[in-house]
Amino acid sequence: MNIRTHIQTLLIFTMTLAAQGQSVVDPGATLPRSVQLRGGESGGGTVRPDESRRVSPDEAPVSRLRPQRIVNRIAATVNGRPITANEVSVRLMPIGAQLAAQYPKQGPEFYKQLALAKKNIIEDLVERELLRNEFEGMGGVIRDSLIDQEINRTILTTFNGDRDAFLKNLSMSGMTIRSFREMTKNQLQVQIMRASKYDQEIPPTPEELRKEYEATKEQYRDLTKDKVKFKKIFIPMLGNDSASTPEVQFNLADLIANEIRAKKATFPEMATRYSKDMYAEKGGDWPITERSTLSPEFAAIIFGAQPGEIIGPLVDATGFTIVMVEKKELAPPPPLSAIKEQIDMMARNKRSNERYKKWVDRLRKKAIVKVYI
Repeated sequence: MNIRTHIQTLLIFTMTLAAQGQSVVDPGATLPRSVQLRGGESGGGTVRPDESRRVSPDEAPVSRLRPQRIVNRIAATVNGRPITANEVSVRLMPIGAQLAAQYPKQGPEFYKQLALAKKNIIEDLVERELLRNEFEGMGGVIRDSLIDQEINRTILTTFNGDRDAFLKNLSMSGMTIRSFREMTKNQLQVQIMRASKYDQEIPPTPEELRKEYEATKEQYRDLTKDKVKFKKIFIPMLGNDSASTPEVQFNLADLIANEIRAKKATFPEMATRYSKDMYAEKGGDWPITERSTLSPEFAAIIFGAQPGEIIGPLVDATGFTIVMVEKKELAPPPPLSAIKEQIDMMARNKRSNERYKKWVDRLRKKAIVKVYI
């Protein structure tokens, strides 16, 4: 794994946890001795974020997803401190790739979901800057020894302790050791401020545990044991006709999907006539398939669909796929007794998250936040 991949993975992981209402650090962790805090909250005014710019479909052709073109390289500022467009695009690219597979035609819903993802990313980056400002306003100090410790941990876990490999990958990514140290310091500031607002002293009641279990038990299922029965039509990226193009093939797949949705044709009829996979002659009828044998992206889409729903056309490197889910066999969640420790932690975090969000809201109201994209 190179530095760029490591950074992107870490940032995406942080964003995902934030979206789930979780902390990126152990809520029970104590502040390191090398961190000193003093003082109170900082002040300021409030400016409402600008609305996200609507993106024209012309900016992202069907053949590939292009990062949104941003003339102003500053995406937002928090009390004058900039958040760059690159910080936003790094987090947006993997989400955009997944959306492009789900919406290959990249119509209004694609741009709606992409704009929502961008908005959430900017909100997360703004929150991180608010925490950093609060940390520094309280006189917090991240000592060099703690930064060194965190970098050494990265070298050990990501590069098997090979510092030369770390430096080589750092150079290849275009990042200097100085900028990497600064990024590490910023991450530590955010983690410490989040950890300081979580406490684990008051245990949840049995009723709170039961409610949390009922609300989250599906998250603990063994997904590898999920199974699905579906029908599938596959249209290759290029047809047998030398004049065929990916655009022609996509239009064919889109027409097929719309004909089925409009009930002008049945799924088996269209599969037998047009599909180019091993089950075409059987009307596209695939046998019960384990989730673990499907690609993560494809599995996430079809397991999120309702029986009878027509999905697609979906796009990948080989062609276009239309799917109709017939039934899903989901693995059962474990009993409360088997995951009581995790549920207890979730219940504590939920209580702490409510206090944490109220605190962040107070910070934002006192800050000057401007969003430019």
